[in-house]
Amino acid sequence: MEKTKQNFKQYQKSSTIIFAALLMGQVFFASFVIFLNQTEGPLAADEFLRTVFMIMIPLFFLASFGIGKLVAGKKLKLAKEKAELKAKMEDYRSVNIIRYALLEGTAFFAIITFMLTGEILLLAFAGMIMILFAINYPSKEKLIAELELNREEQAILEDPNAIVAEISVR
Repeated sequence: MEKTKQNFKQYQKSSTIIFAALLMGQVFFASFVIFLNQTEGPLAADEFLRTVFMIMIPLFFLASFGIGKLVAGKKLKLAKEKAELKAKMEDYRSVNIIRYALLEGTAFFAIITFMLTGEILLLAFAGMIMILFAINYPSKEKLIAELELNREEQAILEDPNAIVAEISVR
């Protein structure tokens, strides 16, 4: 397995691509399901199922959001304690992927429940989750604040020749 070295600009670009791909997947899937629902109607318009999902989705969201905060908080704390900037950056990428995965999974679940029931509130919930996902855009300022980078580390991010991360490529 080969390792590719990244400066901050490359790191930021790859983080943004991952973020955008995951968000666009949610948006495209929701759009497809809305179209399907408009043309074919709900797949299982059952009142009991609708009621169950109206309870499950918020509970599932709260659980996954809480777990995400807990796991991300612990991993961020460990990342901040590391001495090397490169290790911090790699840990930060994994923290973001965990955050994204939990939010994306919940959004997809809400979209699927809308597809089954046709309940617009479930689609609205998916939309709110996607907005929350979009708020987690991987900005430089957010990275600096969450990792609590000192001035030296921030200066390294500005250096186009400084390697801040490595990714494995096959």
